[in-house]
Amino acid sequence: MVTRKQKITIAITLFTAFGFGMATMYGCSNFTEEKASAVYKAIGTTLNIAYTTGGAALVEQKIDQMAADGKITPEQAVQLKAAAQESYDALQAKLAELATRDAAVKTSE
Repeated sequence: MVTRKQKITIAITLFTAFGFGMATMYGCSNFTEEKASAVYKAIGTTLNIAYTTGGAALVEQKIDQMAADGKITPEQAVQLKAAAQESYDALQAKLAELATRDAAVKTSE
């Protein structure tokens, strides 16, 4: 069971990672390709750490709680968990693509 303090820590970590990611994406237009590539890698790493250190479990617990409260059906809970995982995977794939693309631009010049 995740304690209230752990939930708060996870929420703050996820919020900080998201804020960092959004600010970085916004500011990346001012960076060179090499710097942008490093930033995309850092964002991916930060989100991965937040996700694997409790973010995924917290999301699943919240979905399970919604199903237990009758807000969604068990079938919807399964679909929602799958959608959350797919969304995370797609975000990580896009960040990896951006990091690789920017690195490729640098080496091909």
